[in-house]
Amino acid sequence: MQVLIMIVSVVAIILLVKYGLLRGIDHVSGAMNWSVKTRGQLTGFATSVPELVCLTAAGLSGVWEAGLWNIASSNIINCVLMISAVAYYRQFRGLMNRRFVDEIVFAGLAIAVPIVLMRWGMDTQWYLVPILLAFFVVYQVVDRRINPANRDDVSVEEAVGSLPVGIILGLSALIAIAVAGIFLGDATADVVKEFGVHPVIAGWILGFVTSIPEMVTFFAVYSAAKSEGKLGHLDDTQEALDNLTGSNMSNVGIVYPVGLAAFLLGSVLIGA
Repeated sequence: MQVLIMIVSVVAIILLVKYGLLRGIDHVSGAMNWSVKTRGQLTGFATSVPELVCLTAAGLSGVWEAGLWNIASSNIINCVLMISAVAYYRQFRGLMNRRFVDEIVFAGLAIAVPIVLMRWGMDTQWYLVPILLAFFVVYQVVDRRINPANRDDVSVEEAVGSLPVGIILGLSALIAIAVAGIFLGDATADVVKEFGVHPVIAGWILGFVTSIPEMVTFFAVYSAAKSEGKLGHLDDTQEALDNLTGSNMSNVGIVYPVGLAAFLLGSVLIGA
């Protein structure tokens, strides 16, 4: 029964992200005439919501290791999925453009950070909260200096999308995702404890399923560019790569410290 709850909760979160949160961002993006880069990053942040819910819920349920491996494995899987999309649409030449160097480096660092911290047994230290948040700020500053949003990417056509609809969709999806996350955390803890599933394995399973929104986005970006005859113009790779780096860096620079703060606070309250 707990396995079923875990599966249903994960599927619910993915569907809420795809059909609620991402559609809300599409409406806001269209209404605000956001650039390709901005849209890609915001989509990347949005597709990290499942990891935030999983890490926080897992930590509060006593299976912190499974939640953290969800982040680590998700970042690895995101890179594999991005490369798969690039290979499928034969866009390796665009990916190797020097304007993308900083984003590729940060996407790689986001993989290394949680693994190194777990290896050294430092993954639950309180001082990681401000350090990781600062790491995310550094990423944002460096990215804006080296690879700023191109004004040519901003559409001059009439805005398409409704700002109120986008906000309502996004907030409603976030609330529903939080509720599903509570069930997911409890179910994951029960599966790990009752069935003897190693937290690392549970984390990889969660990492795979929570990476599905990124996979859908990567392929959708290139598919849309191909249908519009713009494949290979770099805008597609820019948006997909910003999605990848935004997702990986938000996993490490926002999800990790926020989840860790909730975990440490919960441990204090439970122990009090």
